[in-house]
Amino acid sequence: MKRLWSFIALELLRLLATIVVMSAIIFLLVELMPGDVAQIILGQSATEEAVAALRVSRGLDKPALERYLSWVGGMLRGDLGQSIYMKGVSVNSLLWRRVAHSLALALTAFLLFVPLSILFGVVAAVKEKRVADSIISFFGLATMALPEFVSGVFLIVIFAVTLKWLPLVSIIPIGQTLWTNLRILILPALSITFVMFGYVSRMQRSSMIGVLHSLYIRSAKLKGLPRMYIITRHALRNALLPTITVIGMNMGWLFGGLVVVESLFGFPGMGSLLLTAVKTRDIPLIEACVLLITVIYTLSTRLTNILYAVLNPRIRYQGGQE
Repeated sequence: MKRLWSFIALELLRLLATIVVMSAIIFLLVELMPGDVAQIILGQSATEEAVAALRVSRGLDKPALERYLSWVGGMLRGDLGQSIYMKGVSVNSLLWRRVAHSLALALTAFLLFVPLSILFGVVAAVKEKRVADSIISFFGLATMALPEFVSGVFLIVIFAVTLKWLPLVSIIPIGQTLWTNLRILILPALSITFVMFGYVSRMQRSSMIGVLHSLYIRSAKLKGLPRMYIITRHALRNALLPTITVIGMNMGWLFGGLVVVESLFGFPGMGSLLLTAVKTRDIPLIEACVLLITVIYTLSTRLTNILYAVLNPRIRYQGGQE
């Protein structure tokens, strides 16, 4: 138990160190973006006095290090600053509502692709080298090869244009909320599910086949245990460990991929907000969105490592020896 807590503490320290380093990298990359932010906001016809006044009012005239420390200090206080493009609007008010929408979309996709991927991965492994295995493996490879926007277009054509079962775009009407328009989550979530399905199902199939060919599974068969009991109680439990790792590692990618999916469907989430911020050169909003995606990715990776260590004690002992 002590080694487990030591492993968790080490992972949390790595999480903190990663966030600190990434915050500096994000700030530096945003600083290196070409063009004058004040000039872009005011337009080419703006006078030099107006551009200079905007730089002063938004703190753009201060040294980079001072602005970085001010940004970090604000984050520690829960203040992400004010939007440069939308004057007088705080980044907090813009970001957190969109984050809630993106979390709802990510959770919907998660609840779709995880059970389906594991189920079909197990079926493919049990039916190894048979027709079902070939079909599932081919479909998994096909979904992995298709980018999100391509699968999204296919889904729009089939379910929105041809069958007219679902809305063409995922826009929330004015005066309404996402929770009264849950149908708009289906197509974006399916688009994400298509991509994730291939990675998770193939990993589950590969891991399951390895376990089914192991000696203790053969021993269980020789004892006369029911086949379904062996698969669900013995093989599946051990075969899930690599799959859990793949799922955890891809959760951060999932939030990064939301930029494409949300833009395609017009979904009002964090991804589309980030794209708007980049177009308008809204530096505080860009930094907040990218850092939040980084935190989510890093956190999901570390939590996956901790969960893996809980399920597999050998990992925590290796971690303690590093």
